[in-house]
Amino acid sequence: MNYSIFNFSLIALDPLQLPYYKGSTFRGSFGRTLKKIACVTGLSDCENCLLRHQCAYAYIFETFNQRDERVVRPFVLEPPLTEQRYFPPGSNLSLNLILFGRVLQYLPILVYTFKEMGKQGIGTNRGKFELSKVSTSRYIVFDRDEQIVHTDFKPQNLFVTPVQSAEHLRIHFVTPTALKNDGKIKDEIGFLMLLRAIRRRIKSLSVYHNNQSMPDLEIDFEVAKKIIIRSSSFAPFRWKRYSNRQKQKIDFSGVIGMLELEGDLTPFLPLLRMGEITHIGRGTVYGMGKYVIET
Repeated sequence: MNYSIFNFSLIALDPLQLPYYKGSTFRGSFGRTLKKIACVTGLSDCENCLLRHQCAYAYIFETFNQRDERVVRPFVLEPPLTEQRYFPPGSNLSLNLILFGRVLQYLPILVYTFKEMGKQGIGTNRGKFELSKVSTSRYIVFDRDEQIVHTDFKPQNLFVTPVQSAEHLRIHFVTPTALKNDGKIKDEIGFLMLLRAIRRRIKSLSVYHNNQSMPDLEIDFEVAKKIIIRSSSFAPFRWKRYSNRQKQKIDFSGVIGMLELEGDLTPFLPLLRMGEITHIGRGTVYGMGKYVIET
């Protein structure tokens, strides 16, 4: 499955007042702006739109399968992870947009969407910004001086990971991560739970956005059970956001923290590396479920 990580460089034109966790702010503006650009019917509900299977907005934000069931969205928006909340004019901000499978073809309209987001403003004071550059793997996709979106970049294959070995890993969960067990968000993340969440996430992306089933990602749980958890430290991250579609506040709380593992981790490294890219759990479109592996 092809994917690319696009880095969007922004420059504040006005003072920007942003929340501590900026995922909802950027994702909300991203969705509203894309709908204004792509929607030709003006309907408030994509579910009853005859054009929903041909619409960029419906495919990316209100994603349906061929049975008209809502399914996993084909992108991750990684917001600026700085704790800074006030950005004076001239400040630089950086965020990542990760695209999976067929959604890569929509890159030009997504770049244009970020340009329009800057004109409309963002944050509590609707401060304006300018999109200065978009790049992926050191390749410039868009530059403000050129005003052209280059689409001849080379995407990467999610299922091709470097061959590595490891007997000791630290996994840092750097954005709120919400995994459910028995219908409840867990306040800790175990190794087996992590493996299952990654496989479930990759399967959904593969089936709905790559026109194929998941490759062989069988997990040897007998070996996995022998992995030793040397230490773990998790803290709750409380966060609620208002859903315009559901007209109510939704609880997106999760945990952040660290898991230190020891044992024969080599068989699990490819899957763990894939999960670094895809994120896991709920709220991935807001940048939730991001972890980083330290070997």
